[in-house]
Amino acid sequence: MRISKCVVMALLLVAKETNSFSTVSRPKPSMCSRSKGYTPLHMSLATSSNQAMKESSPSRDDISREWESGTLLEGGHVVDFGSVKASSKAEKALAEARVKMIQSMNAHTETSSVQATTMLGINDELIKEVGHEVGSFVNDAKTVQRCAAYLRSKAPAGTLETRAEVTDKSSMSSSSSERREFDDILDKAYEESGEVTGAFAKTFYLGTMLMPEEARRAIWAIYVWCRRTDEIVDAPRESDDEMLTDLSSWEMRLENLWKYGDVEDVLDLPLLDVRIKYPKLTIEPFVDMIRGMLMDVPELGQERYESFDELHLYCYRVAGTVGLMSMPIFGCANGYTEEVAK
Repeated sequence: MRISKCVVMALLLVAKETNSFSTVSRPKPSMCSRSKGYTPLHMSLATSSNQAMKESSPSRDDISREWESGTLLEGGHVVDFGSVKASSKAEKALAEARVKMIQSMNAHTETSSVQATTMLGINDELIKEVGHEVGSFVNDAKTVQRCAAYLRSKAPAGTLETRAEVTDKSSMSSSSSERREFDDILDKAYEESGEVTGAFAKTFYLGTMLMPEEARRAIWAIYVWCRRTDEIVDAPRESDDEMLTDLSSWEMRLENLWKYGDVEDVLDLPLLDVRIKYPKLTIEPFVDMIRGMLMDVPELGQERYESFDELHLYCYRVAGTVGLMSMPIFGCANGYTEEVAK
């Protein structure tokens, strides 16, 4: 993803003028007090002096020309940050949590009762913002799984793999009344995804209303996945251990949905539908966003960026990934490929 140094510098200058970012150290919040309103210190750059920043800053004319032309004025190389697999403290902690979870799953054959009664990323704050319970319109887990099997049955050959140890029920026959029921469930799941989008991103939601229905619903599904990921990371907790456990479970769920078409709850159905309808949509930006969320966690993530490459990596993971998720939905202008756009 091309993220220009010139544009980033412009944002930093504006932030400096408006005191949006502070380079003065602030006490780190406890895990219990973490909230959406807190802006981490990590967005500040370590610079030798304000004078050095001023001298290296682009002029407003430079910025205007760059925005109009879309070129990189600094002549820097383009880095595919999607291929960057860092080994930060946060990522190591996530990997360790994943190993522990797999060991626990192997030791216990029954599904966790917590998993059966809660929906990851759907907490009281989200429900309050939306104004009603989310994902509760289907209480029967078997119905959700049958709906997922119905969606898998519509996937083109080779889109999804079939588990060797399980007979995939996506080949099962269903009556016309059942298919109508499954379509209604999917429509309702998309509708609630739109409600979540509208509750948390009102202006963005209005923009989606100008899109064709299929594309609009796909964007809602992607937004809800991002929203749930953010809620998992940002929820107030006593320690990071619980968050890392939930996040590693969330990542494995994503992998299983992409590979096998597995779902855990009714709000997974829209993303599975999008996965099937848009085969060019890859799992990479979703996985990279999880890494970006980890970079925000106090004590565990990164608080200062010593170089623009480090800052670019953060920008890619928390913002550029959204562009890559959306690109297969929006499509590219004539004469451009996904690789060129990336």
